[in-house]
Amino acid sequence: MNILVTGANGLLGSSVMTELRRRGHHGIAVGRAPQCRSTDAAAYVQADLCDASAVQALFVGVQPDAVIHCAAWTDVDGAELPENREQVFAVNRDSTQNVAEASRDHGCKLLYVTTDYVFDGTYPAPYPADYDRFAPLNVYGQSKLDGERAVCGTLAQHFIVRTSWLYGAGGKNFVRTMLQLSRTHDTLRVVCDQVGTPTYAGDLARAIFEIVQGRKYDGREGVYHFSDEGVCSWYDFARAIAGYAGHTGCDIGPCHSSEFPSKVRRPSFSVLDKTKVKQTFGIRIPHWTESLKACIENPKNSES
Repeated sequence: MNILVTGANGLLGSSVMTELRRRGHHGIAVGRAPQCRSTDAAAYVQADLCDASAVQALFVGVQPDAVIHCAAWTDVDGAELPENREQVFAVNRDSTQNVAEASRDHGCKLLYVTTDYVFDGTYPAPYPADYDRFAPLNVYGQSKLDGERAVCGTLAQHFIVRTSWLYGAGGKNFVRTMLQLSRTHDTLRVVCDQVGTPTYAGDLARAIFEIVQGRKYDGREGVYHFSDEGVCSWYDFARAIAGYAGHTGCDIGPCHSSEFPSKVRRPSFSVLDKTKVKQTFGIRIPHWTESLKACIENPKNSES
């Protein structure tokens, strides 16, 4: 298959490129940078996805069978700054609209990756994939919800995959931050009143491939939730990171979100129900501790 991957230089996009190469597929990377950081791409195209005509030209040149749309503004705190909001919506909403229109016009499958932040965290159980009472608490969440609506309003058939607490061996993410801080600090305090599930980028990349493989939609299109198994707080996550890394000299203690005032509101509970994706595609999902341990102890092998 000829598979186009947007945001290929990012945390998830690079993991998707690795998975496509491992599966023997022709992965075409798309990004805004002049060069592709991934060595797994069969080809790289520099493109501005916010430019509708440039996206149409990209699809004419590449002729993809499927598109995995990972490109996104993911700086949740930065999205709240007034000077960034126009760009946030341009990247997360408008570029998604452009990709959806091109996918429709060229008859290729589209999988859009989005976030648990479309919810407000007040649901008393893991969010099922068909839950539609959206109430994002921040600009990032609203912009990704707008992206979902752009896909739904443009393509009758599509895949939307929501995920949570994404991390990996590369890029900026909570695991890399905590590895550095737990190595250089004697004490740390991490919030214990926000609960969710960490998701290893390699696990999500494998699930994405299982979902999108095949040249045509086969009746299984729709909205899915994917994270690793299990539940934890950011405090639990931080302690596990330091523990697997052997950073025993750092005392990590719990605290409440109110002790760290922030301009960004985040859901206090964002556990996703994966029943639909497991039953539909027969995907085995590892526990978050299993994947975290593999990522920290052998980051190169955990990508394969």
